[in-house]
Amino acid sequence: MIDAEAGAWIGWFDGSALPNPGRIGIGGVLKGPGGERVEISVAAGYGDSSAAEYLALIALLDAARQAGAARLDIFGDSRVVIDDMAVPPHEGIRTLAHHADRARTLVGAIGTVRIRWIPRERNGDADALSRAVLDAPARVAPTRSAEFAYVGGRRTAEGIA
Repeated sequence: MIDAEAGAWIGWFDGSALPNPGRIGIGGVLKGPGGERVEISVAAGYGDSSAAEYLALIALLDAARQAGAARLDIFGDSRVVIDDMAVPPHEGIRTLAHHADRARTLVGAIGTVRIRWIPRERNGDADALSRAVLDAPARVAPTRSAEFAYVGGRRTAEGIA
């Protein structure tokens, strides 16, 4: 079950690199409180799976900004990206810092954003969209859950469950 704030937009993101590193595919699903739905499925160049995941998050955040979302609950299965976004700037993974900076800029433009980890099997639509552009079948996997929120561009800890 997805626990989203009433009236918030909800989004799922996933990125794939085949092989790893290799061709990147990004996928995302954005749902608005009024029933709006945006799907993202884009070939995004060459890189590793962590870059692919960040590019998918950035594409989802950009779509939400363009749609006028002020509150957004995001779900993804990338522990690397979600954990990296949870640390203060300049304390994350250096090779991904430019992606993190872009994502944080978009978060600041939106307002309140919560980013939470979900198991891969609960991220099937975004996974399928990321892999479709690479002509690869969807996958399945893990468990656990982490959560944090951004309010007005500032991170607020909500802990790890």
